[in-house]
Amino acid sequence: MNLSQILNEPLGFPPLSQMVFPGDRVFLVPDAEYAEKTETLSEIVTILLKNGFNAKDIQILLTDSEELTASKLLQNCLPSDVRILFHRPARRDLHALLGVNEADEPISLCRDLIDADLIISIGRFYTKQPQNYFGLHSAIFPRFSDSATQHRFAETDKRKHRQLQAEVDEAAKLLGIIFTIQFLHEHGKPIKIAAGLPDLVVEKLTSKIVLK
Repeated sequence: MNLSQILNEPLGFPPLSQMVFPGDRVFLVPDAEYAEKTETLSEIVTILLKNGFNAKDIQILLTDSEELTASKLLQNCLPSDVRILFHRPARRDLHALLGVNEADEPISLCRDLIDADLIISIGRFYTKQPQNYFGLHSAIFPRFSDSATQHRFAETDKRKHRQLQAEVDEAAKLLGIIFTIQFLHEHGKPIKIAAGLPDLVVEKLTSKIVLK
């Protein structure tokens, strides 16, 4: 698997070098697992830079719990101009309202993401979903929502899983997520990677052809 080739030819998009304009704020948003994979995040940043992205316009969003772990490792392998930001779920003033769910509960998200020009979510893709996995957009929501939403997702009955996943998809739609990088694992290692439009990424990763 060649991550550079996969990113240079994203599904549903022109070449990566044609996807960004000077001054665009680009956010890399890893899920909890890939926030710890600093080598992968560093490689993605390097590929973006080789394709004309500006280091000062690239920002990586992590949770506050990762501030003392992943961020320290990342700072040692990233260009100094790449910024690392931290999500504070308890700070209501740092969130913005996207909409409401079917129960009229707020769908709020980190304000930095709403102000971004391009969001690239990064995560592990599961063909058989574990209990607390709500699809590839869970790298965004509720991971970067407010404390109340995160608690609601953590405590909700398993029978409401489909309802919660629909809310995650709705949050991604409202935010305008159009680009993702997903890694399909087998025996603890990625065996397949896809990047581009979320629907095409899912189609690629769930196809029967496994690219080694």
